[in-house]
Amino acid sequence: MKSSTLVVILILQAVLVMGILSQANAEFPKCCDNCRFFSGAVVCDDAGPKCRDGCVNCRVVQTSPKKTFRCADARADDGTPCKPCKKH
Repeated sequence: MKSSTLVVILILQAVLVMGILSQANAEFPKCCDNCRFFSGAVVCDDAGPKCRDGCVNCRVVQTSPKKTFRCADARADDGTPCKPCKKH
């Protein structure tokens, strides 16, 4: 593969990721106990019997023995840490 083709693929991939993250920034939970940071993105990856208030992308991840949901919201990493939900 030519290096110019590889460069074009990498640029297109970066543009795609930034486009997805720019739309994801609009809604993000106010708190998140399981934040993951990677490639310039912050993903709230909380799982439980229901999604927290403020979660836009709530997905069913397990249906038996009981239904489990996962919040899959993401935003660009602007250096702001995720606020934990759990009270210790």
